[in-house]
Amino acid sequence: MVESQQESWGEYYQRVFAGGSPWLDYSNAHVQGQTFGVAIESAGPINGKQCLDVGCGRGHLSLALAGLQASRVVGVDIVAESIAACRDQHPHVQWEVGTLEDEQFVQSLGQFDVIFLIEMLHYVDWRKCLHLLWKQLNAGGRIVVIVPNKDNAIVQKTIARFEGRYAPPNPAEIAALVAELPDLDCWGYRGMDFQQDQRLVPYVTSPWANTVVKEFSSNRMVVVLQKQAGVAVSAKP
Repeated sequence: MVESQQESWGEYYQRVFAGGSPWLDYSNAHVQGQTFGVAIESAGPINGKQCLDVGCGRGHLSLALAGLQASRVVGVDIVAESIAACRDQHPHVQWEVGTLEDEQFVQSLGQFDVIFLIEMLHYVDWRKCLHLLWKQLNAGGRIVVIVPNKDNAIVQKTIARFEGRYAPPNPAEIAALVAELPDLDCWGYRGMDFQQDQRLVPYVTSPWANTVVKEFSSNRMVVVLQKQAGVAVSAKP
């Protein structure tokens, strides 16, 4: 399922890119802007940090991180055409084509202080990917995730429509994965729900939690996983 899942979404986003959309995953610029703002807020200070943006699309978040004075920014996407355009237009950022499910590729990217996974975990084997990326996270570093919530009614309709190729987690599944991560310092998640009046911002966010909240039905989850400071990075095999 994983291989067909990736192939399917790779082909889908190649078509989206070829169609000229200014972004590859959001319905409008307001949603994109607030989502990136929430992600950066969740990451903490960016200045001087080594940052990885997985599923970077046309590179909007990667460029924002470079503008915030990250010491190194790597943008990764499965759509080769998008990465080629980013390399041509923004050579001050490192752009790479690849998939998180290729362990050798993930290791080749190096180590990072902050890893962003914005609207992409539902397209891959998210458990495997988080375990792989955890190894690439420096001591004291953070993984920041924004992903659809499996328990949301609208998201469930999307899951049914794509028949297993769209597979987001829910809070209970994230909590189970967190229990498997070595050297975890802390973690938390919050919800993002569409507002009825979206004239100012499309989403309202809920408070942070680090236990499974009953009847959590938010459209999106924001998840932060932080590694303990002072823990040595595991050597490559």
